[in-house]
Amino acid sequence: MENELCFVQFIHPGGEHGPDVGRLKRWNREAHKRKFLKDGGVYIKDGKTQDGEIICWGEWEPESQVVEEIRSPLPRGPHYVHRPYYVAPRSYEGLQNTDPFVFGGQFFYTGCQQRTKKGPTQLRYLARGSVILFGSCVAQSEFVLDTVFVVEDWIEHSRRDYRENLAEVPEAYKDVTISPWYQEPFSDSKACARAHNSETWRLYFGATHERPLGGMFSYFPCLPYEPGSKGFARPRIRLDGVITDNLTQGKKLNPQPSLHAVKRLWDEVTTQVQERDLAPGVSAEMPPRRVG
Repeated sequence: MENELCFVQFIHPGGEHGPDVGRLKRWNREAHKRKFLKDGGVYIKDGKTQDGEIICWGEWEPESQVVEEIRSPLPRGPHYVHRPYYVAPRSYEGLQNTDPFVFGGQFFYTGCQQRTKKGPTQLRYLARGSVILFGSCVAQSEFVLDTVFVVEDWIEHSRRDYRENLAEVPEAYKDVTISPWYQEPFSDSKACARAHNSETWRLYFGATHERPLGGMFSYFPCLPYEPGSKGFARPRIRLDGVITDNLTQGKKLNPQPSLHAVKRLWDEVTTQVQERDLAPGVSAEMPPRRVG
């Protein structure tokens, strides 16, 4: 399979995480869901970067503290506001990973939907400049967005070589995404990888606002935090012939003839996000690692 330039509609589960006990959400062992997050971050306003506390929808499957419960939520808005953190577990068995990952200044995506039982999919072979719209289908009739990922580069990895090939990625990313992906039995183990397992995956790096690709950068819709805010519903995205409103799982690849064609679609998505008075968030602070 050859690399292909695509503008991907990527469906992941759209349910909302709530606390497990008190205000604590433990590391998720069930189906993936979204969290409405409060974190430090950087966003674009009036063409300039701003930094401060932000709120956004995203994937964060390790622990979080519910810092606010929204008693009268907006339609399709959040019920809880989470502050993300994590405790590195002794065993990763059964723990969900965080994919895509938008923390620490660099977006990452690996693994999910890159293979089926039949073998690798085109998501395993995206060309540089491809765009992935990570989002969910609500009411079986609307595609709502949480992350825009612009493919800038990638690294190949497998169970045999991931520790060596991914040695330079942030430790937190390895802790919350790579280790759960390979289901390491112990966080300090050096011999858990099964060398005979040769399935390979791509870790994609997202283009950043500081280093855009063809004028495009990765982002997530967000707002600056204000006390008493009820948050926001994830923005609905409409693109005729590109977005399928009732696509409830899987992906739609939408191959494109040129980077210019991809940029036109990226511009339209960004316009729709900003028309909802949402800002492109280009970085979220890395959640802290705590001692359990």
